[in-house]
Amino acid sequence: MVIRSTEVIEAVSILSEQSGLQASMSQSLKGGLITGGVASFAALLLGPAGFALGGTVGGILATFVTKDKFVPVSQVLCEMEPRQKEMLYQSLNNFVTSLDATDAMQLVALIQGNEILKRNILNALTAFMRDNMNYHVYNSW
Repeated sequence: MVIRSTEVIEAVSILSEQSGLQASMSQSLKGGLITGGVASFAALLLGPAGFALGGTVGGILATFVTKDKFVPVSQVLCEMEPRQKEMLYQSLNNFVTSLDATDAMQLVALIQGNEILKRNILNALTAFMRDNMNYHVYNSW
């Protein structure tokens, strides 16, 4: 049975929300630069112990600077242009063509029941967002 692209995107959105996937455009680099800069400065002042102290302080500072800059992947999926949604559907189509589902909820249930399939779909989603949309995706799975 052919599953509509909107149903696949909705199912992937639900899966990404359940998995806690977060996306960021450039906050990782900013956080790394803040942490590295503070650690280097502290090392200049305090010597080798400054790396440890500066890394800790820099990491805490970077956390506050980049806080709330991450958005759920499900939100990014909702805001995607139709052309991007179609490209995502094409990249996920190999995983879902053999599944017998008529709507997004059935599709989610089938995917949730197969951990390997779920991981493959989430990996494909992460790769798509990285390669085609320049997002960094972070997960808790």
